[in-house]
Amino acid sequence: MKTCLLSGNFALDTIVTRDYPNGFVIGKSNKFTETLVTETVGNTCGNVACMLAYFGVHTFPIAHLDLSEQGVQIKSDLERYGADVRFVENSASGGTTLLRCTHKRDKTTGEHTVSFRATSPGSRFPKRRFLRVRDEAPAFMESLDFTPDVFFFDAAEAGLRYLAGELRKRGTVVYFEPESDADKNKFLKAVEVSDIVKFSHEKVTDLSFVDHYTDKLFIRTMGAEGLEFNLCGQGWVKVAAVPNDNVVDWEGAGDWTTSQFIACLCERDLLSISQMTTDSVRECLEIACATASRSVSYLGSKGMINAG
Repeated sequence: MKTCLLSGNFALDTIVTRDYPNGFVIGKSNKFTETLVTETVGNTCGNVACMLAYFGVHTFPIAHLDLSEQGVQIKSDLERYGADVRFVENSASGGTTLLRCTHKRDKTTGEHTVSFRATSPGSRFPKRRFLRVRDEAPAFMESLDFTPDVFFFDAAEAGLRYLAGELRKRGTVVYFEPESDADKNKFLKAVEVSDIVKFSHEKVTDLSFVDHYTDKLFIRTMGAEGLEFNLCGQGWVKVAAVPNDNVVDWEGAGDWTTSQFIACLCERDLLSISQMTTDSVRECLEIACATASRSVSYLGSKGMINAG
């Protein structure tokens, strides 16, 4: 069984749907009721840890959560979805993020939309806790008694970049999926220690950095237009999205794309950039896009798993 070590953003996702018992009028303040659909581990790293386990990859999330009921639930949920939680701990110095996702209708257009609000237990601000680069990250690497096939991270923090760099030296393929490139310095440092970098066309708009590398795979998602990839500076290759006429919730589609792609690389033993070809990457991404398309017919990022 292939292995994936993961670290970055975990949250307890609360999925809520909003209904309008008296109808909906664009531009008006419409009376609504809310229904709680699910409350479970989420955010990019949390989702990928669960989804990869669903695909048969042995996942090892690294998380330092607080002692709150929600922090304890995140660890429990990760284990319930099949992750190995030996590196997930709850302590007074940890941090837990709560993410409320509300499915509703846009006030100005009437179209379906989703709003997000991140907090933490007892605070209106999210609280995240990553391994410190000065001591915790080196100690973790010293104690790690195996070399994972894949390391996934979604936050460009120094401690995670340290793990990425050290694991890459050991032969692990490093997959970086940033939320954005808002902090250019951190972003580029994380790119430097990675083999695969996947990002949204909406969140990373300046692609000039890509031209500096001929030893990486870059994947750029473009929503309904599909995605494109650039392997070792050979130019951008497009992969079309797979249409789905039964869209319920698109928010987890990117995480399904990532997870299915990594699972495909593991299954085909394409675990170094040198082993990848344009055709093999395209084939795995086509499979990933098809899986992502199926996933949007279910409510919640892991609705497809929950449906059995």
